[in-house]
Amino acid sequence: MIMLLTVLLILLVAQTLYLLHYKIQIRDLGNQLCFIMQNRSFKRIETQLKPREIMTLIRGYNQLLDLQKKADRQYNRKNEEINATIVSSSHDIRTPLTALDGYLQLARQAEKCSDKDHYMTLAKSRIRQLSKLIDELFLYTKLQNPEYLIEQEPIDILAFLQQNLFACFDDFARQGIEPELDLPDLSVRVNGNSQAIDRVLANILGNYFTHGTGPLSVTCEEETERVRICFTNRLTDGEQVDAQRVFNRFYKEDSSRSVRSSGLGLSIVKSLMEKMNGSADAYSEPGTFAIRLTFIKAGKGEAYE
Repeated sequence: MIMLLTVLLILLVAQTLYLLHYKIQIRDLGNQLCFIMQNRSFKRIETQLKPREIMTLIRGYNQLLDLQKKADRQYNRKNEEINATIVSSSHDIRTPLTALDGYLQLARQAEKCSDKDHYMTLAKSRIRQLSKLIDELFLYTKLQNPEYLIEQEPIDILAFLQQNLFACFDDFARQGIEPELDLPDLSVRVNGNSQAIDRVLANILGNYFTHGTGPLSVTCEEETERVRICFTNRLTDGEQVDAQRVFNRFYKEDSSRSVRSSGLGLSIVKSLMEKMNGSADAYSEPGTFAIRLTFIKAGKGEAYE
């Protein structure tokens, strides 16, 4: 009997000590949570408790903390990118504004009507340049919002491609070249948005006329579920293009910024293609540079509103 009471007493003491330890650890968990909330910390929760339920709770919390940490980093990175975009664009915006002010002053001081008309024409060109810069900055910023969606529908991509190439007829004529086309005879329909596709094609062609050399080769390849359109042009002797960086915002081969562009054109191309569930990539070989667009065929993949 005494032996039984002794065993029970030992078990009771052990249970009491365990409960006290359990209570202290629970209090410590509460203190850790209070510290994390008050200091906006990402410190992981630690405990000496080993029960499965407690370990499952702590493991779940730490996983949630890791996700929140990742989300915060992405948010901060996006903010930094937007701020950098605004700062970097200020130079491009100030330049045409300064020129515009100068041309308007010259037009006001000019005595001959022909001189006034000349300076007003130059001022209008700066206004168009400024409008384009602001438009690209606004679109780029809008595309960085994950919640911004693009409505899609079946699009005849070849029709849009031919329209954009025809719109550049004068630009090709001034350079004395014709695009080299290798396109299917029949229409090719992809999932996309007409305005987004027009902007994508216009930006790629604009990039070619700004930086490209020699004829522009345009090919279209159909696959089971995808359509790939490739734009290829030659490079000048010794010219190098970092194909891994051309879609980065403000990447310019012309580091002196003598070429008038926002540096956002191809970054917008990549963002728009991703919004349409496609992709844009570039590759460079000795003497050539190419940009490839990949679309999802109409009726393939997921349907997006």
